Amino acid sequence: MFDINLFNLAQFADQGLSLWGTLLLTSLSAKTRMYGFLVFILVNIPGIYLLIVTELWWILAVTPLWLILNFRGLLNNYKESRE
Repeated sequence: MFDINLFNLAQFADQGLSLWGTLLLTSLSAKTRMYGFLVFILVNIPGIYLLIVTELWWILAVTPLWLILNFRGLLNNYKESRE
């Protein structure tokens, strides 16, 4: 039977936000892609919880690199939308 707990809710939030962010990132509009990058930053919250609970904390070592790449993309999309 399906059990509602924090772990399952984090999985649903992680997968739902990832799908939504991917759909936004495929847009031709720079402004919409910028929102996609923001969604992927929000995905870090349930994702970090899932990594700690499943004892895959070593993956967190690459999270700063992932965040840097996301912020660079966000900044580039912001600059492109302002032009």
